[in-house]
Amino acid sequence: MKTYNLIIGGQRYEARVLEYSPDHAKININGTDYLIQVEQDGRPDVPVLPAQEQALPMGPNFSSDFVSGSGEIRSPLPGVIVSIKVKKGDKVKKGQTIMVLEAMKMESDIAAPVDCVVETIHVQERAPVHEGDLLMTLSGLEISEKPVARQDTKKPVRTPEPQPVFQPKDNAVRAPLPGAIIEVKVSPGQMIKKGDLILTLEAMKMESEIHSSLSGRVVKVNVSKGDLVQEGDPLVELEVLP
Repeated sequence: MKTYNLIIGGQRYEARVLEYSPDHAKININGTDYLIQVEQDGRPDVPVLPAQEQALPMGPNFSSDFVSGSGEIRSPLPGVIVSIKVKKGDKVKKGQTIMVLEAMKMESDIAAPVDCVVETIHVQERAPVHEGDLLMTLSGLEISEKPVARQDTKKPVRTPEPQPVFQPKDNAVRAPLPGAIIEVKVSPGQMIKKGDLILTLEAMKMESEIHSSLSGRVVKVNVSKGDLVQEGDPLVELEVLP
């Protein structure tokens, strides 16, 4: 499990996400486990992250996932880019906010890890990103070492299957959390039963199987392999049979 180094109120913390589901998360901070309840907003038909209108609570500040020597700033966790505070060619100081990331219904500042110059910005505002995605490239005197090759030997682990969000008004099975579609298991016209596997979703580097909550005929499949989805997005539409 990836470890995040956080700065909250001037104090440093080491945090790890142990579990995550649509209604709770388990996080270890400095060796102590905390169970956090995720409050549902009651609007599953609206994608939560890209269309959030109300002010969000501020989350912890991140110094980013910085690749030593390369100048690469990578996303510390999955989310959506809320705002970019700098532009190409800007000189920034260590600790200065360079962009704001929205994740788990909180906004977190991404700070520059060193004094540097903004060389390239690789994302746009409101763009969804995954953990490890390249956000920005920096240059400067403190970024001079030979880049260290990134090695990711960890394989996605299976997590308890989240329950799909079902909307009776349109008979659509919806995404229970933001993520990327790994594989679609059904096609239009196919008859499925309650509990049948619909698709596999990857979120926070964990794979989750999404099962049907009803029996019926598949009318429409709204996603395909590689698509990014947000919480509440319709995945599959069904014709419910008596």
